[in-house]
Amino acid sequence: MCALVSLLSVLSYTKPVYEVKVERDVVYAHTEGYWTHAPVGDRKAFPSLVYQLRDTRPLDLDMDIYLPEGDTSAARPLLLMMHGGSFFVGHKEEAGQAAWCEYFASLGYVAVSINYRLGFRPTREDLAAAEIRALEDADAALDYLLGREDLRIDPDHLFAAGTSAGAITALRLAFRPGDHPRIRAVGNFWGSVHDLKVLEQGSAAILSFQSPDDPVMPYGEGYPFRTAERGNWVPSHWFSEPMYGTGAIYERAKELGLRVEHHPCPEPRHRLHIADDGTFTERFYEIRDRMASFFAAEF
Repeated sequence: MCALVSLLSVLSYTKPVYEVKVERDVVYAHTEGYWTHAPVGDRKAFPSLVYQLRDTRPLDLDMDIYLPEGDTSAARPLLLMMHGGSFFVGHKEEAGQAAWCEYFASLGYVAVSINYRLGFRPTREDLAAAEIRALEDADAALDYLLGREDLRIDPDHLFAAGTSAGAITALRLAFRPGDHPRIRAVGNFWGSVHDLKVLEQGSAAILSFQSPDDPVMPYGEGYPFRTAERGNWVPSHWFSEPMYGTGAIYERAKELGLRVEHHPCPEPRHRLHIADDGTFTERFYEIRDRMASFFAAEF
């Protein structure tokens, strides 16, 4: 009987069961920074963003919380999603993140997409600081959510995922020193780490997707925004050390005995889940379903 209950519990986290309701624009922290969201691919907005780099200002950090309507579980898993955008642009309503959150809420998760501090001045130091600010904000979001007793989040089943810069943040959230809530598994979608040694600091399982021909993020060891075809997209002085993409992360994680699953994708794209016309690709659904089954193994 216990085995049957356990099986049913796992199945409820891989197949849609619930209708979904959303708490939108929930403020989870107040801080200082440049901005919290910006349109992706809107060149007309760029001068305005650069102007805002003159100084920081008070900011409200907010999130959208997707909930399984009618769920009565006393303890529900949490999925914390972070969008990409090079720590400069992006927003919590990005189509991929929003749709993944809605799907995971239908499985029984509390699924959350956050806005976090964006923007950095064109120096190596401020780019590094932008990554730290994103991590601090993701940590603040986690603290807020765990403090909401009405959400009934199970602190033993915390998951994080993101694309690009969001994946960098998710990995940093899961693999950091100190006494922090444990992230059981990470969805790392075309992200990277600065040092493979960080994987020694945690035990999270890692699911990864990336193209070996990614034109933005290195697949193995390399520098972001540099390809043989396009040269250097950004000044060399922004990056003092190489980064390590999903191929390198997979190999090191295996050596460390972590549970890992990696999908190298042949299409030479960075954002694998969104087509040029804004529609979802087949990869979007593959990532969604693989992530559901990969996370369910943690129950």
